[in-house]
Amino acid sequence: MISADIQAMGHALFLSLVAGTPLLMAAACCTPMKKTVARCLPLAAVPAFVIALTAPVDLVAEIGWFFMGGRMGLDEIGRIFLCLSAFIWFLAGFSSRSVLKNKQGQTHYLFFFLTSMAGNFGLILARGLLGYYLFFALMSFAAYGLVIQKGTEEARKAGRIYLILVMIGEIALFTALIILAHKSGSLAIDDIAGVSYQPLVLVLLFIGFGVKIGVLPLHGWMVPAYQAAPIPAAAVLAGAMVNAGILGWLRFLPPGFTSCPQGAVLFIAAGALAAVYGVITGLNHKQAGAVLGCSSISQMGLITVIFGLGLLDHDAGFQATPVLILYVVNHSLAKSSLFFGYDFAASRGRMLSHLQMAAILLPALTLAGLPLTGGAIAKNAFKELTVTLGEPWYELSTLFLPITAMGTTMLMLHFICVLKRMEKSGNSDRAGSRIVFTVSFIATAITLWLWPAAGIFASHSLAGIKLWQAFWPVVGGCLLFLAWRRIFSREKPTLNDQNKQTTFDTILFTIVNLLQEKEWQTPQQGKFLSYLSGFVPQLRRSEKIMGRWKVVGLSYLLLCLCLLFWLL
Repeated sequence: MISADIQAMGHALFLSLVAGTPLLMAAACCTPMKKTVARCLPLAAVPAFVIALTAPVDLVAEIGWFFMGGRMGLDEIGRIFLCLSAFIWFLAGFSSRSVLKNKQGQTHYLFFFLTSMAGNFGLILARGLLGYYLFFALMSFAAYGLVIQKGTEEARKAGRIYLILVMIGEIALFTALIILAHKSGSLAIDDIAGVSYQPLVLVLLFIGFGVKIGVLPLHGWMVPAYQAAPIPAAAVLAGAMVNAGILGWLRFLPPGFTSCPQGAVLFIAAGALAAVYGVITGLNHKQAGAVLGCSSISQMGLITVIFGLGLLDHDAGFQATPVLILYVVNHSLAKSSLFFGYDFAASRGRMLSHLQMAAILLPALTLAGLPLTGGAIAKNAFKELTVTLGEPWYELSTLFLPITAMGTTMLMLHFICVLKRMEKSGNSDRAGSRIVFTVSFIATAITLWLWPAAGIFASHSLAGIKLWQAFWPVVGGCLLFLAWRRIFSREKPTLNDQNKQTTFDTILFTIVNLLQEKEWQTPQQGKFLSYLSGFVPQLRRSEKIMGRWKVVGLSYLLLCLCLLFWLL
């Protein structure tokens, strides 16, 4: 009896250290120990990494003193998310040295960085509704401090957008959890899996966690936040914290235990739109962080589609879960590696060499599914899932996956071009940023190949036909990117504020200018083209109005009401 009590206390202590270590270090930031905390910042993620690698499966500990009785544990999915998040936070801690050089904002950055880390780790381990919500809210609101770290007007605006959308998500999530707790009669997350879901709860969970992953149309925070936040903070936003939304869906809408064909259509449609929308908008941005933000919208859209396929029925849920995990791991490693490569490029006082640029290109094309990369393994798993599900999903995937792969290739090549044109603000090549990028590069290149859970999909991706199916969309994307560059680099805009053109402006002006060069143009055609040119400013104003959070929020509310009536 005494031995069992000691073991339970040991488990509770070990699990508490995961989120407790960064919280204690955050508290120490307000004391004279601030410099010590800054030097030891990467070590805050070490307990989480150790627990993820060594703790037994299905470890659960009751912590009676924590928030009305807390329950923490580590299952197989939690182990994957915790290990992945701890690795990215660890590298971001090393990469944060450039931010910590600014003594004025050092305390601010350290406090919110460590608090966000604690919330991220805590929600992964939480096995009770109240503890989960507390850590989720802690991470979400602490990340606001990272977004506004630079203190510029752009950062403050990005912070306002982020905070408004986070509030919408928190309210939706809290409402859904209250309903689930009432229906199940329990505060344990494990007891929620068997609860039947009403359409209202499904929509609320879609909104609550969808804000975190940038689901359309609640994606408005992602691009400005990724661009405004310091690069190491953006790396954890994109590589670790964004996964909280996916984990939330897995916890409260577990595929295999939850079957909702009508709700699946909502996830699949929203994800497919996001996958295409992210590419289109990303090609119009000229800042590296904004391009990567659009890429995250697109990639998380693909993950949303997979999750939606898992809601079709119980068998589909069990088959979709490992595919979803593969996509999450590949995206997190590749996207964080791109941000660390961005940090490496920004820290140099000279242009990157061809070899260094090629190294950054590898994780970029991993997202597109380049053969012999982790992205090829994930996309092959996606195709095999649709084969198992049959029609119409397999037929749609044969068209949808190549299109998204070509679009991702175009977007990543655009990112490389943005890096090449980026002004170099660093005075020297910092060894720390180079080492961090190298480690993240190696992890992106080998993780899925060495991971036993991905073994069968990895071996299938090496078949000759699979290599060709992964190769030709990347080649097609390269050719489309060259054509896109050739066309749009020669456009002749007629607006004075050329830098503020939208994608629609660019497309429309290109068509107008090409038509105006035709010698056979009639007077009627000339009048029509003049009218078309005058319509462009109206189009831009309409797009700005649609980008306001009030319009987005009202539109999303109306969409949810329509979906609710449709599901009923």
